[in-house]
Amino acid sequence: MMRGSRHWRAVRETPKSLIMEHNIPLHNGSGAAGHAPGHARSTFDAFQQEGYLYTSGELSMPIFPHTPHPGEDAGAAPQTLWTREFLLLFMLAMFANSYIAVFYSFEHWLVTLGIAPHWRGGLLSAMFVMVMLGRPVASVWVIRHNALPVMAMAIIVNSAAMFTYAHLDSPYAILLLRMTQGLALAAFSSSVVSVLVRCIPKGQSARGFALFSLTLLLPYSVVPLSSERLLPLLGGESRLYAAAGLMGVPALCMLIPLARKISAREASTAAAALSLRALLHALRHSGLGWVFLACTFFGSMTILVICFVKGLAQADGSSPSLFFTAYSSLVILTRLLSGNHLDTLPRMPVIYICCFCLALSLIGLAVGPAWMFLPLACLYGLGLGMLYPLLAAIIYDGSTPETRSINSNMMMLTFDFSATMGPLLGGTVISAGYGYPGVFLLAATVISLCAACAFRHSRTSRARAAR
Repeated sequence: MMRGSRHWRAVRETPKSLIMEHNIPLHNGSGAAGHAPGHARSTFDAFQQEGYLYTSGELSMPIFPHTPHPGEDAGAAPQTLWTREFLLLFMLAMFANSYIAVFYSFEHWLVTLGIAPHWRGGLLSAMFVMVMLGRPVASVWVIRHNALPVMAMAIIVNSAAMFTYAHLDSPYAILLLRMTQGLALAAFSSSVVSVLVRCIPKGQSARGFALFSLTLLLPYSVVPLSSERLLPLLGGESRLYAAAGLMGVPALCMLIPLARKISAREASTAAAALSLRALLHALRHSGLGWVFLACTFFGSMTILVICFVKGLAQADGSSPSLFFTAYSSLVILTRLLSGNHLDTLPRMPVIYICCFCLALSLIGLAVGPAWMFLPLACLYGLGLGMLYPLLAAIIYDGSTPETRSINSNMMMLTFDFSATMGPLLGGTVISAGYGYPGVFLLAATVISLCAACAFRHSRTSRARAAR
């Protein structure tokens, strides 16, 4: 490692915040002090994990040997992301999310039941309203207790709810069922996030979130396509929902070996050592407010597309299942091929490019010709593939170990709020007479606001570091 070089310098336990806030110079391979504008956080993660400094996209000489984290064996090999715990949690979440992906046809099912338009938006968002209301309580509970029993109960309740849709035709009964399912989903997702943040090694946050997001993308790449073929055989969406409820069985099977690997102490996070007041104080002073707002706009855009693309596709004579397969396949390929590079990319410029691609694809879907449907779906998937893991990595890296779980659940809370408001806004646009194209133009506006919030966060972070 060229330890004899006069330019080699050990950086022992200098806190990340000091390096970022005080512009501490790090010597590159040429012996000149250099900074990597726009790469402060990802650069630190890169050389903290590997012992190298990435400057202007080039690998310089090593500046210090790998320093183990607290509790890590100094002689141990670098941690791998694909541990048994991560793989089991990945499989569990993928099976559990399969009965979420099947709701791509929920708005169409409401139409076949003869539910009035002013009811549809509320029924679409009812589940997410309860997720939003239940997540704060669930988040605090699971970070201070064992999350695994909560996860098991949530899977059982959600699976049982899927079998109930076939027996309902009243909007009031559907509303009650959606609210119950929303509370179970809040408990499940909070428990998953609480365990997930303990499975991601230091320096692999963007890659970890990118790969784990496949637990929702893989079902969306398979479920809509297979559902369109199963619907004639099953006889309607309600029976399709019942069939999807069977996915809770393999999810519970994954939970058994996961419980053996993660003890009650490990299933709770380091936040258990903090009081509730300290947690709330850390959340208010996280400096991530603009990122949370960007996540809100991002989530609103995605839920608008998921809920209303089937109506848009059928109006144009296109295939809704083809849209889900095309965009989710592009997202999966993007995140798999990007691999370790996600944590070394200039995050803000890439976020702006992704938002531009998403806005362009949504405008094209709203006003473009029918033959552009598939290419625009691919462009949508390309932009979506990079945006979420980069936003999630900013929140993960901007948190202390004690607040990492609560901040990650705060990010999920912004998605819950988005899932609540998105269907309501979309239903309002359709009721106003603008139709499905108006919904997608609204989605393009929303993702543009996401880029504006990311830009504001970048400016605020630079001003804070300059002080």
